[in-house]
Amino acid sequence: MGRTRARGATVVALVGMSTLLLTGCSLFGDDAPLPKPTGHAAPSATATPGPVDGSGAADATAQPVTAPQAVPPGTVVAETDAVSKSGDTSIHVRVVANDHGTFDAQLSGYRTTNPQPMGVQFRRTAQYGDGGDARAVADTRWAADGQPPATVSLADAGPYPDWLHTVVLVPDQSDGDDSNRPWVHKALAIGELSWSIPNPEPDLHVTLGTARPGAYGYAFDADDETLRGTTGTPVAYRVNEGDDQTTIAERFGITVSQLRWLNPSMQTDGKGWVLAGSWINLDPASR
Repeated sequence: MGRTRARGATVVALVGMSTLLLTGCSLFGDDAPLPKPTGHAAPSATATPGPVDGSGAADATAQPVTAPQAVPPGTVVAETDAVSKSGDTSIHVRVVANDHGTFDAQLSGYRTTNPQPMGVQFRRTAQYGDGGDARAVADTRWAADGQPPATVSLADAGPYPDWLHTVVLVPDQSDGDDSNRPWVHKALAIGELSWSIPNPEPDLHVTLGTARPGAYGYAFDADDETLRGTTGTPVAYRVNEGDDQTTIAERFGITVSQLRWLNPSMQTDGKGWVLAGSWINLDPASR
């Protein structure tokens, strides 16, 4: 049974809070009806996954992976110029390791022939004219007569921010009437980021395990075909109601840290439940 799935930035895109009911095809390799998924609204004590890094937050949030310092402080790991199509607006961006285990972006050389409220964002992917991105990192804004700050933090991107492939300049709304500025909140200038951060998981190998309570969703291969049983190479997983990150990781033969490295913007609550209906990336090349 083939399924069309979003690629790139949307492999873990939220598709709403609705419950995903899996019926019809069996995950277990025969034509028997799929067993009804078991929700975890009131799990037993033995089934309750632990919080990530001691977090007890109750809301759904992307929790960064705790990891050793990727490179020495002061190391430049990415550098680019975000430039508009016309060339009239641009900014130079350099990403440098700090001494907190994360990274900072140094901004310089901002120029424009059309002064207006502006902002800079780091996104997984972007094209000219794209609208807002809820998963953008380091969203920083300044006034039409102002300048960007010299440094912005990329701490929210975690210790391995190389999943962010673009930096964009986005015109911000003004205090007045913006009806004659249809480009507000749309990507005006784009720069591609090429990172030089060592891969922390060079030998990561994902395997396919059977569906189980806590990891009852569908797995897909590179051709968007549903995988059954334990045969095939999974590259994506659709989260079912009641799935938790610990059991999902176990189903695919990896650790929770590896699952989060593959999915740096994965949404969970404080107990590790993953948002039903969201996509999980299982392919390191698609991170």
